[in-house]
Amino acid sequence: MEESVIPMEVEQKTERYNEEEQKHKVTWNGFSEEMKRICVVAGPMVIVISSQYLLQVVSITMVGHLGELYLSSAALAISLASVTGFSLIVSLYSH
Repeated sequence: MEESVIPMEVEQKTERYNEEEQKHKVTWNGFSEEMKRICVVAGPMVIVISSQYLLQVVSITMVGHLGELYLSSAALAISLASVTGFSLIVSLYSH
């Protein structure tokens, strides 16, 4: 298991417990190292989700050049497809 970045509460202040407390103390170096690890894992997920939302924005922008009626129909269709697809994925996941 990985070490926790949350300091442990030590009630008795003896030398042995002070050493253990120093080992689990949060420092800026430890915090920055932990954030680097999290960003390595979460970075690709953030990029994928952002690109999925940007794909919808680009689609709406391109259809917006065709006219107001086309823009409203495309916006309605994209929202309906997103909600329906999300519901389908959640229902498949729950079974």
